[in-house]
Amino acid sequence: MSFPASENKKSHETVSSVSSLETLRLLYPIFKEEVYRRRAAMAHIARIGTLFYLTLIFAFLFFPEKVITGAGPRYAAVTGITLSAILLIYQIAQEKSRHEKAKLQLITLEKANGFFEVGQHIANKALYPSNWQDRPKVDHALVLMCLSIAGTAAILIFTILSG
Repeated sequence: MSFPASENKKSHETVSSVSSLETLRLLYPIFKEEVYRRRAAMAHIARIGTLFYLTLIFAFLFFPEKVITGAGPRYAAVTGITLSAILLIYQIAQEKSRHEKAKLQLITLEKANGFFEVGQHIANKALYPSNWQDRPKVDHALVLMCLSIAGTAAILIFTILSG
């Protein structure tokens, strides 16, 4: 038995839209987890870098006899610290870029699932407030992470050069 072309096409569109909705529902938790994972990676890099620099600062302060004495080794240590701080900040910026891409994709999936539409999931209310669609101009956590690395690296450099 064969259906007319118009009914067959409607049936295919319905199956396609159901499949599309199912795909969106499957992708949503994956992107949500990716957003959290990228943010956690940024914080982890900042913590490790800052703690490493703080450990070196305290080592130089509590063991002054072990401080680098020659000018050449001091400048080599300062160069190494500067380069490592730049690399850590660059890595945080890379993770921020990946976090931002995943967040934008997540917002797209949330829009497709109707989370921002009034009455879609809750009567007379949207599931998510509309301001969640907006991305902030400045990420304050990113600024603090980068400042913590740069600040502790600067203190470490000062400690090495003054010792």
